[in-house]
Amino acid sequence: MLVVVVVLAYILVSSGGGSPLIGKRVSSSDMLSLEQIANNNTLANKVGAGIVVPGPGSNLPKKVTGMPLTAYGKPEVFYVGGDYCPYCAVTRWGLILALMRFGNFTSLEYMQSSPTDYAADTPTFSFTNASYSSTIVHFDGLELTNRSGGGIPGANLTAVEQLAYNRYAGSGGIPFIDFGNTSVQSGASVSPVLIHRYTWSEIIRNISVPGSEMAQGIIGNADVFTAAICASNSTINATASVCKQPYVKKILG
Repeated sequence: MLVVVVVLAYILVSSGGGSPLIGKRVSSSDMLSLEQIANNNTLANKVGAGIVVPGPGSNLPKKVTGMPLTAYGKPEVFYVGGDYCPYCAVTRWGLILALMRFGNFTSLEYMQSSPTDYAADTPTFSFTNASYSSTIVHFDGLELTNRSGGGIPGANLTAVEQLAYNRYAGSGGIPFIDFGNTSVQSGASVSPVLIHRYTWSEIIRNISVPGSEMAQGIIGNADVFTAAICASNSTINATASVCKQPYVKKILG
């Protein structure tokens, strides 16, 4: 029986069965580590934009002109992605860290990208059952598809979000992030290859080191997203202490 169990375990792993953590809530220790990293201003200022280089043709937040996007009386940031998508997987790391600088997540779950796509099984998190609270920004994170590429019931954009997505996402690609209709990002700015062969714990440990390639990518991405959130609304820019950090001012120019 032991041989059968071992063989079965090998088959599951080698065929992309995924981590047993998939779909489980992120542990309190990992959440604490992420929050500490997010709010480590020394780390953020050392990394700055890192290897995430703004410029023409880059998949980074680009300024747009549209009606301000709000929800529940607050400026809104919304994300559209899918659990299967490796580019969404790597993008979520930076977006989560950026949003932790303005509020708090609960019920984030571990996730891996598709076992059959590029950069298979990239470790990440899912917004499907997560909640976000903040006094100054509203966040709506939509995963339209599960890890197998199937639709997720109830994952629908609001009418206003759909209009923005149709206008700015081009062919409807993912990942897509709208920062209050002041800037949008369509596509990833960091390659999932950066993290796809590592565990969540290894990634968390590596992004804590400012000189590491992972920190340069993930923290750099978080810093660029933070600057985009600060620039999305004058109230956020005036009241969020993170918006006064040197790296934010440098990124915004």
